[in-house]
Amino acid sequence: MSSDADDTGVPAPQVQNLLEKVDIDESVAAYFPPGSRVESALPHGASFWTRTARINLLLENGSPKSLFLKVAQGVDGLGLVIGEYEAAKSLYAIAPYLLPRPVGAGTYKSDPETHFYLSDYVEMIDEVPDMQKFCASLAKLHRDSIPFSPKGQFGFHVVTYNGNKARDVTWCDTWEEMFTNSVKMRVKQERDAQGPSAELEKLLPALFEKVIPRLLRPLHTGQNKIRPVLVHGDVWYGNLATNASTDEPIVFDPATIWAHNELDVANMTVPRFRLGRAWTREYHKHFPISSPAEDYEDRLRLYTIHGGLCASSLYTNTTKYRQMLIDWIQELVDKYPVGYQEG
Repeated sequence: MSSDADDTGVPAPQVQNLLEKVDIDESVAAYFPPGSRVESALPHGASFWTRTARINLLLENGSPKSLFLKVAQGVDGLGLVIGEYEAAKSLYAIAPYLLPRPVGAGTYKSDPETHFYLSDYVEMIDEVPDMQKFCASLAKLHRDSIPFSPKGQFGFHVVTYNGNKARDVTWCDTWEEMFTNSVKMRVKQERDAQGPSAELEKLLPALFEKVIPRLLRPLHTGQNKIRPVLVHGDVWYGNLATNASTDEPIVFDPATIWAHNELDVANMTVPRFRLGRAWTREYHKHFPISSPAEDYEDRLRLYTIHGGLCASSLYTNTTKYRQMLIDWIQELVDKYPVGYQEG
């Protein structure tokens, strides 16, 4: 994959080298079905932050089975694979039609610095899935997850990642508090990656003290209070595909949390993610816009600021994402100078 920006303006980070030689560690083999044997293990696909392979097994009954292996290094690598496994496991429990079955995750016995995530291998068509099918499936995931929200709180039980950036998953009673914590972590990551920005720092107090309370507090104080749903957490064309066997949508690389469902919708409005407003309209045929509906567009803008901070911290060879998020924050700060007012 080229390191240049693609036609959406997304600069590709350095792709990890493919696994030139795929050795099957004991810890990985422990997840294979009893009596199976390895037919082949080959590098497969490309990943921005990990190395990947396809493992072809022959089961005890003579049937073939393939698994997908993802390998990462170091402390962050361990967090990444554990986060993905727990996220995928939670999603699969509610929406097994939407992603490959997670099999396991852990650390190589032969190398304590090497960590892995293992799932079923699914042959995919590498293109954006059918809009109607995907939006219906995403809304169904959100809707069906509501009864399973732990204690009705927002957050997640392990740290999950957007790219290689951890997100704050601390359990909170309100979405406002959880989102605020998450944005504060993203601000620190962005500052560490890009260096300080006086222009951005000047806007942050108003963002945290005025804009976020104004747009998110009504979600908990109105007649139709939101309830946490399980979100994918990183909906964009790079994490979506079509199952080649079923022609149904499939997702991967989740950054799952219990959140406001519109967090998954917001990315659809960002041009570089190759989806668009037709996708948001299709989604809301299956899951209504939260109340107050008049704040909907600005809530989506607020959620894209979170993603913009993450993008700026990931793509350190450009300042375009920093300038974009500064413009977005300024727009909301100018619109909501007073903040939240009761009544």
